Amino acid sequence: MNPTIFFGCLLVLTGCLLGRGNAEGDDEFTIEKQRLLHVYGNSTVSEATRFRNVDELVNFYDKYSSSLVLPNHFKERAEDIFKRYKEQNSRAVQVDGVPAQGGFWKPLLKYLIVQLGVELASEGIKRATES
Repeated sequence: MNPTIFFGCLLVLTGCLLGRGNAEGDDEFTIEKQRLLHVYGNSTVSEATRFRNVDELVNFYDKYSSSLVLPNHFKERAEDIFKRYKEQNSRAVQVDGVPAQGGFWKPLLKYLIVQLGVELASEGIKRATES
């Protein structure tokens, strides 16, 4: 096979694979964003569901914080609350791989994260309807 044709095919194949990888990342971001907007932006979703999704919200923010356009006061507040939540999780005592029950700070931080998630969702919905 001619080396020029071989390298041309290799270049096209590499471009296709790299382009597809970026599109999947965008799809993952969009799907997860829509799911979290539904959980925290829909008033019919129960508080228990919101509390169960706190870890997903924290992970989403960690992964995509650079892609989110937020006012500075939201961004500072989110970073502060999420940092405290992660510190509290790292200090949690594990018994057979399961966190111990009780404590005061972790439920309070979860409550603050749920409230922040609701505020962020309403801000995102408000911005989407203004556009």
